[in-house]
This record gives sequence, structure tokens and C-alpha cells, in this order.
Amino acid sequence: MANLPDKWIRKAISDRINNIEVDTLTIPCFDTRVSRGNPDHYVLMTSQTNTQTNSKCGKGWESSILLDVVTRYQNSGNIGSRLLADNIANEILNELENLTLDTLSGLKINNISIDFPNDLSSVTKTELIYRKLIRYELTID
Repeated sequence: MANLPDKWIRKAISDRINNIEVDTLTIPCFDTRVSRGNPDHYVLMTSQTNTQTNSKCGKGWESSILLDVVTRYQNSGNIGSRLLADNIANEILNELENLTLDTLSGLKINNISIDFPNDLSSVTKTELIYRKLIRYELTID
């Protein structure tokens, strides 16, 4: 049976994008939920999927992971902006170019495709939240 790639994908992504600098801000990356502090801007590594495949090289995976870029602003008459979320997403694209998995995994990424599902926004009495979603789809042997 081929090695399940989930933890290796999260590690590779976190190693590259945790605490990236964007517009003079440090942007932390968390696994599924914020685990420390109450940051206004962060990235979550959320849903992961895997389908095992067969190839002439043996068993492989069609895997995906959804990155959720979150930016929050106090709702005090300021409507905020999606610009920071866009800039964070752009920096993630740069940082994850040529993504590879740790050699200890025994796995190799053969192809990456990137999809941007619809942006999300919400307004409450106290804050404005803008979210940008990025789905990485990976073919792995």
C-alpha cells in the first residue's frame, strides 16, 4: 500500500508559507483551525481528499488540499478591503511554486493544478471577514 500523503502535504505547505511576510504583516498558517492567539490575518489548511490510483510505476494518489486565506477587520464604519487577501494568495502561489514532499515520505509530486473557488465574505456587527480559497490538486507517486 502506498504511503498516505496527507501529513506530508501539510508539512511541505506549512514549512513554506507559515509566517510569510505580506504587506509588512506576518501571516501564520494553521492546520484546520487557529491554535494560538487571535490573529486578524491567517491561512488555514482545511479539507484534504485522496483517491488512490494505479499507474505503470505502481500505486499513487490524486490528492487535494484547500487553503483558506482569512482577513478580518473591525467593523467600525471601515469596509476593509480584499486587497490583503489577494496579496496573501499571490504570495502563497509564489512560495508553493515547485512544491516538493520530504524525501522521508517516499512520495513525489508529479503534477500540480490550482483552482480558486469563489471568494467569501461576511459582515457582523463587530467585524468584516474576507476569505480567499485556493485548492491545490496534486498527482503523487
